[in-house]
Amino acid sequence: MAKLEIKTYSDPVLLERSREVEDISRVDPDFISGLVDIMFDDDGIGIAAPQVGVSLRIIIVSPEQKRGREKVCVNPEIISESGIQTCQEGCLSLPGIFAEVKRAKKIKVRFRDLQGEEHTLETQDLEARIFQHEIDHLNGKLFIDRLGFSQRQEILPSIRELRARVG
Repeated sequence: MAKLEIKTYSDPVLLERSREVEDISRVDPDFISGLVDIMFDDDGIGIAAPQVGVSLRIIIVSPEQKRGREKVCVNPEIISESGIQTCQEGCLSLPGIFAEVKRAKKIKVRFRDLQGEEHTLETQDLEARIFQHEIDHLNGKLFIDRLGFSQRQEILPSIRELRARVG
């Protein structure tokens, strides 16, 4: 498999809802390894398949940033959420752009692993934030879509600069 590359804003794949994975046994293990590699190579703590141009509902979550400890999640969905936390976020697809984003503090998420086994996980704080951020990617949403008007105005020059660089 060719080395994966991060797609940056405003690549169309980042702005569309990803397809469900119908048959987990057909998910290429080399693709998953490539996703994990690019996430760690770019110092990420999470990544979604659309970020490398693949419109499938697959995410990797790694709040500890330790190889072998990441969670591979197929067709993840948030089934409940509570509380509010506001923290700074960035994104591999929006290099150099950061903003304070309001998200749920605690969530319950359901997903399948690569063996097809279903998991339900209750999580909070950083890990909950990562799940929410990456699931947003699967729905064609970026963290900048969650910002208020004044926050968007603050980062607008950076977004214009990014668009100019990627052409």
